Amino acid sequence: MIVEKTKKHRVLIEDTYTYLRVGSKHQGTYIDKSQIIYIKACESYAWLYLKDGSKILSSKAIGFYEQLFSDDNFSRIHRSYLINLSHVKQYEPRYRLMHLHGEHVLPVSHRKNRVIAKMTRTQETNMPFKMAV
Repeated sequence: MIVEKTKKHRVLIEDTYTYLRVGSKHQGTYIDKSQIIYIKACESYAWLYLKDGSKILSSKAIGFYEQLFSDDNFSRIHRSYLINLSHVKQYEPRYRLMHLHGEHVLPVSHRKNRVIAKMTRTQETNMPFKMAV
């Protein structure tokens, strides 16, 4: 019975979080997930690029963040990049480039390019960014 309550409590906490702790076991930084522009893979680590121009090194791999943000407004556009779609300014399907807040320009893989192009065709009015022709 306690385990069930604990599971319910954990689910409640996981569904309502807005801040993320990044760092080691003994020292870490709390950041608002909406401030993350994109996450870049670096071997088994990940760099989190923030809206204020700073970047934070995380000991977690990019796959961890992909699962953590699976229900949020994040999308994997490349083997090395996970982006926050709310920070996208423009998408160029011809050149497979994603323009983000702060003049960041990231490549989109061939496979993800097809997925994003299909997503933009089916949901053009709901996309938070504009398409380049």
